[in-house]
Amino acid sequence: MRIKYFSLGFGALVGAALLVLTFLLMSPDENYKEVDFPFGFEGITIAGKLILPLVPNEKPIDCMIFVHGDGAMPHDAFGYFVPYFSYFAQNNMCTLSWDKPGVNGSDGDWLDYSMEDRAALVVAAIATLRSNTVQPIGKIGVIGFSQAGWVLPKVDPNINEVAFYIFVSPAINWMRQSAYMSSLRQGDAPVDPVAARREKLIDDLLLSGALYAAFEELASGEPDLGAEEFSKSRWNFVVKNAHADLTADLGQVQGTPVLLLTGARDGQVDALETIEVFKEVLGETNLQTHVFEKAGHSMLEVGQRRPMQDWDGIWIIIKTAFMGRDAFIDGYWAAIDDFVAAQTER
Repeated sequence: MRIKYFSLGFGALVGAALLVLTFLLMSPDENYKEVDFPFGFEGITIAGKLILPLVPNEKPIDCMIFVHGDGAMPHDAFGYFVPYFSYFAQNNMCTLSWDKPGVNGSDGDWLDYSMEDRAALVVAAIATLRSNTVQPIGKIGVIGFSQAGWVLPKVDPNINEVAFYIFVSPAINWMRQSAYMSSLRQGDAPVDPVAARREKLIDDLLLSGALYAAFEELASGEPDLGAEEFSKSRWNFVVKNAHADLTADLGQVQGTPVLLLTGARDGQVDALETIEVFKEVLGETNLQTHVFEKAGHSMLEVGQRRPMQDWDGIWIIIKTAFMGRDAFIDGYWAAIDDFVAAQTER
């Protein structure tokens, strides 16, 4: 089934195992301080963290806002963000990240959110950061991972004073990416007409905005399909977002510097389509693109292009915990460094 596994981030990871690893392992890059930074959004409290350089600075410093991919993610993405936090802190920049709604100290439930809702949350974070009394803020950049590719373009750079954007492994269209992952799983095996028909029925339900009861009814009549394939909350989340396509929204950031980072061995995202659309919509004046030939979805080297599985995500966390920035594909941090240096006042 396509949509069940369409998780452009760490949504399929084994959360309990990652939490244990987070406490047991410490990245060699962890070189910053964190300050609790709660902020309000539509009547709930979001548990944010402001990550600051170790040396205090009373003058305004530039800051990055982090936007997660899929899944129930804490502010540090189970440690995956730690090398990023350290990188920006060591370059005299702050970062703002938060526990997704319903995770740790944040109220709400992230599965209730559309991509428009997620963008509105980013806007609230920017406004709070601008008015904070902890650290004077200069320029603000936004960095988004995977599923966040559908969020970032909805944040108007002019209204919200966003100086630049960094996209890491974004997709273009939700349903096409679902099909892309299914094709990789199938490989050279012959198409199963029964499975293909079943997927088509599910896709039609999702795109029509059908209630979960309609899926339960379908599952009851399909011997190889159980209602447990989708939880009710996950079904509703996908229904909200199945039409996601960043093409139209991307034009909104035209004229603002954009860095696009992709991996040629990405098994979650069709990197070639992503690059083509970004260039077509944004042109090349304010767009920088980097394709890392041996990189997978998370910008670590992988041996082959295939969709991520649970243990892949756990291995990523272990590797980044032990190796820090050295875990990432060669040239990755240089690409970020060149771009950020050109946009900031460090």
